[in-house]
Amino acid sequence: MTAVVRGSTGETVILLPGDARQEVSEATLTDLIKAATAVLSAAELQTLSRVVPGLTTSQMDSCVSVDGMTLTVYRLTID
Repeated sequence: MTAVVRGSTGETVILLPGDARQEVSEATLTDLIKAATAVLSAAELQTLSRVVPGLTTSQMDSCVSVDGMTLTVYRLTID
């Protein structure tokens, strides 16, 4: 599951499948951009496309595990 939503203060929240220590696949990045198009403006999408490839474990906000599935959560402020 890959998702892009707005947090309670309007920030961009990205949910990526798997543990943040794993490399994000090209297919997941494609899914991320597709999901983002439904939520973000054109300017935000441009910024997101520059930011996402450089996401690291130190930038993650949390990891959530439910029923054996792990999601990594990133909260981004995109101007």
